[in-house]
Amino acid sequence: NLNIGSRPAKRKATGGVESLRAIPWNFSWTQTRFNLPTWLGVGEAIQTILESEDEKTLREMYEEWGSFKTTVDLVEMVLAKSEPAIAAHYESQLVTDPKAKELGAELRSLHLGVEDAILGLTNHKELSENNAILRRLLTVRNPYVDCLNALQAETLKRIRGYEEGDENKVLK
Repeated sequence: NLNIGSRPAKRKATGGVESLRAIPWNFSWTQTRFNLPTWLGVGEAIQTILESEDEKTLREMYEEWGSFKTTVDLVEMVLAKSEPAIAAHYESQLVTDPKAKELGAELRSLHLGVEDAILGLTNHKELSENNAILRRLLTVRNPYVDCLNALQAETLKRIRGYEEGDENKVLK
């Protein structure tokens, strides 16, 4: 095993997902291109305010407060980089629990809601439409990274199919 980090990934070696430290938790969501820790809750908060008497204030904050605009734009950038279809592919390959699959579908639905809320606040037609460099980068990068994600999901599925200690057979 290659120890990459300075600390163990989990607080307790025998613990489950609840014992993961912050870095591997965030990395796993980034690796599956879902980026959940960045956007979860953002869409509901923005949409609630957009549908309230404080809508004008929120729009003024986005237009006039540099730090708030930057935060919203960063969430928008992460959403542009996210690929819920790739996350769904990992799920289809690696998740067997029906309740976990149901949660995955619910989270992908929430992701769409966050996109809608961000687009509603920024008045953009599509994510990061004001960032031509990012849009070009994603257009060039995604076909290559999509393949790598598919290969990774398949490899993880095969590894999970082997008995403990036989994982290296999948690599031959």
